[in-house]
Amino acid sequence: MGGKPGIAGVLLPKAEHIEHINLVAEHFGSGAPTLPQIETAQGFWNALTMARAGGVERLLFGSIDFQLDLGMAAEEDELLYFRSQIVLVSRLAGIQSPVDGVTTDINSVERVRADTRRAKRLGFGGKMCIHPKQVPVVNECFAPTVEEEAWARRVVEASAAAHGGATSVDGKMVDRPVLALAEKILASIAQLRHR
Repeated sequence: MGGKPGIAGVLLPKAEHIEHINLVAEHFGSGAPTLPQIETAQGFWNALTMARAGGVERLLFGSIDFQLDLGMAAEEDELLYFRSQIVLVSRLAGIQSPVDGVTTDINSVERVRADTRRAKRLGFGGKMCIHPKQVPVVNECFAPTVEEEAWARRVVEASAAAHGGATSVDGKMVDRPVLALAEKILASIAQLRHR
């Protein structure tokens, strides 16, 4: 059964149990991508089970409500473990990288930039926004930089020239994981240019 016409996907707030995912599939059809939002301790505890459910495309981290549920007063170092686990769970489930929670400070471009860069470093694939002026900053941070693109091209070229042999770029060894990262960067650039 496909999804309902006009439904690109379903964001499921306060997702806590596999039954919630199943209800979305029953109502919207199994073809509608589901995006469970992890906002509670129970949702975090069941995240891997939900992430492995059919139709789940990626997880979202509702960090503000998550803090409230756990009685936490801050969101940086205190949430590092939970953010890292959501990235790990997504990888184990074989779904897209998760989306990090919002930055509530809508007037500080630098805060949005810092939060987004942290999310990217941790392995998140996106970040939710609560104000339209945050969108360009988030997009900028998740797009490969000119320097990253240049590095990726040097790695791919050096690897091709080495014909599978050992090589280095910028004084650092290039092995299969480094080449895979360079190829991933170039693929994301190609995808952005074709939008």
